[in-house]
Amino acid sequence: MLLPFFTALREAKVPVSLKEWLHLMEAMDKGVAGRDVEAFYHLSRAVLVKDEKHYDRFDQVFGKVFKGWRASAPAGRSPPTSPRTGCGC
Repeated sequence: MLLPFFTALREAKVPVSLKEWLHLMEAMDKGVAGRDVEAFYHLSRAVLVKDEKHYDRFDQVFGKVFKGWRASAPAGRSPPTSPRTGCGC
């Protein structure tokens, strides 16, 4: 599921480099975000988005790629909400 995320970000003109993507994969391998989608959202946004003008596009892509995560979310958890878009990504 992560490769389509990378591809979708690039297609949406979010300038994500391969080096940044590899940094994200390294952080994931080290368990920085664990298995928590909200933590992954914040980690990936911090690592991949270099300029805040791309936050909205990042949030839209994240929401589309990970839209089905609610079904497998633990009870009592809610999706992260983007402060800029208000979407539950």
